Amino acid sequence: MEIQVSAFLASLQAQPAYSDSTRLAYANDMRVFLTHLKRTLRRPPELADFNQAQIIGFLEFESQRGHRLNTLLRRRATLRRFQAFLSESDELTAELPELDWERIDRSLVSLPPPHPTKCLTNDQIAELLTVMETSPRPRARRDQAILLLLLETGLSVGALTTLNLADLDPSSGKLRVVLDDQSDRWLSLGEAAEALARYLKEARPELNTHADEQAFFISQMDGRMSRQGIWQILRHWGLMHEPPILLSPRLVRHTAALRMARADRPLEEIQHLLGHSNPLSTQALIRRLEAACRDQAETNPEKPIRIGAHE
Repeated sequence: MEIQVSAFLASLQAQPAYSDSTRLAYANDMRVFLTHLKRTLRRPPELADFNQAQIIGFLEFESQRGHRLNTLLRRRATLRRFQAFLSESDELTAELPELDWERIDRSLVSLPPPHPTKCLTNDQIAELLTVMETSPRPRARRDQAILLLLLETGLSVGALTTLNLADLDPSSGKLRVVLDDQSDRWLSLGEAAEALARYLKEARPELNTHADEQAFFISQMDGRMSRQGIWQILRHWGLMHEPPILLSPRLVRHTAALRMARADRPLEEIQHLLGHSNPLSTQALIRRLEAACRDQAETNPEKPIRIGAHE
């Protein structure tokens, strides 16, 4: 197989569409795959060894080594591109084993993550909102709105900080957002609508001292909130919880993804909101979240989250 791999890598050099970094990534993936086969087979790998069982075994081994899903997906893409190269050769076509990529993909997304994926329970969310509710400070109203909006939409911190007042359509209960891929989308506010309206009425006027400021969320220092500011406020409220929670945008976003999946939101929609380029990444994340949070789900069934004073 080493001869075919060398020919494959040489063919990439003749294609200007591939960057040097892409060629290096392909070469590294194929080197790692060949090394795995040599170690497993204890002999030089042959073309017949480029089969479904060996590919699944390789990806499982890479997962056990601690590689994240993005790395595994890149390895898979390289192997699939190698198969396409081999298929273009009439001399080799008859020797190629048939590969069921759907089965390989199912195996891939079912692999356990190198580090457990976590999410917030309904009780934790309710307790965080209660702690915020007891604070009389304007920032607490803002932070309630931020937390509920993140839980409702799964937005990234970057997308959240770019929001402007003009992006809100109160009549329809929707918010226009620019996602990480720079595409526009109108999102339903759902359970976050009331908290956002309350923030705009009670808190934003006190936080903002500039009449022409268009930023939706205002920092304590006045002006548009930064990504670091979002991180800091989540961490602050997580430490206020008893027991403390290491509250981060990642944890909140994972919780949002699980909530959206349980609400039967389309996989493609969740993928787009999370900024995943590959639907397998979204599918695998949801499976990991379901496995990690299954016990929580049994004892904390999903139900609407409400601010106590407004139920």
